[in-house]
Amino acid sequence: MGRLSRMVITAVVVGVSAACGGLPAETTAREAPSRTPEVLTLAAAEAAFAGLGELETAWGDSDCDGVARLLAAPATELGGAACTATALGHEGARFDYTEPEFYLPPSRAAKGRPWFAALAKKPEPAYFVFTQAKDGWRLALGPIPVPDGAPEVPVTEAVVPAGDVNPQVTASLVSQRCLTYLTDPTGVNGIRVSSGDAMRGLRDSITRAPAAHRPDRLSVDVRLVRGATPQALALPGGASLVFHTLRIVTTQSPGPGRGELAEPAVPERDVRAFAGGGRLGKMTVEELLFLATKVDADGRMTTVGMGRRLASVTNA
Repeated sequence: MGRLSRMVITAVVVGVSAACGGLPAETTAREAPSRTPEVLTLAAAEAAFAGLGELETAWGDSDCDGVARLLAAPATELGGAACTATALGHEGARFDYTEPEFYLPPSRAAKGRPWFAALAKKPEPAYFVFTQAKDGWRLALGPIPVPDGAPEVPVTEAVVPAGDVNPQVTASLVSQRCLTYLTDPTGVNGIRVSSGDAMRGLRDSITRAPAAHRPDRLSVDVRLVRGATPQALALPGGASLVFHTLRIVTTQSPGPGRGELAEPAVPERDVRAFAGGGRLGKMTVEELLFLATKVDADGRMTTVGMGRRLASVTNA
């Protein structure tokens, strides 16, 4: 299981400014009186992580304005319909994590918006990524739980990129590669992941979904997320650890001769919380897939963190 073994403040140069698939990053920071960015220190990181307690409270109270103030893209989507649905029975993510360990890239050296990563050890290992806004630090990705059996990732051994190693290039391509893998059940594109990887299980479930939900008609589309800027750590041996996001869109409609879905692809409680009551007709479900992917020098990908978050459900 991937873990950070000790507290780290390092002078690793990790410049990641390209968004997934080459798409431009969106601006999510709101205006604040001060134009001076907060210096990234261990104390600042600890304070930002402690803010997850406030996020947990706001989420539990369905205080969507409060939730929105504490999130950055791409997690900002969870401050919309997903937050509103909590008042009607949607549980969503929990943010009550403890025992964090941090990786702090140097703000003056990194390109793009300052950021840092944390790995909380309780109640289960999970990654978080925070980015800096004009008024403080916000949660951009997380929680990203570490899958059972995921390999150890030596994040504390992060190194200064040397030679031809360029985490920025890796980060800008990895989301597209994961998308291609998930939508290529026969493997003709030659993208490799490790045996037993959580990504293999996800691809299998996407491939089997249409048959599993008959007589309804169901399709699953995997997409890049505009504005979801990936972040990367350089690891020894030319490897990288990339934090990034994909979108999973599931469309389900009644089968021939039917006026209503036989069984929705998501729990009916969530359908009602997001879309209200009434007949279940054509349903569209959007999820954010938060990922932590280790990419070896030879291009092999290993999923060391994966979290699916329901963002919206519509029923027509």
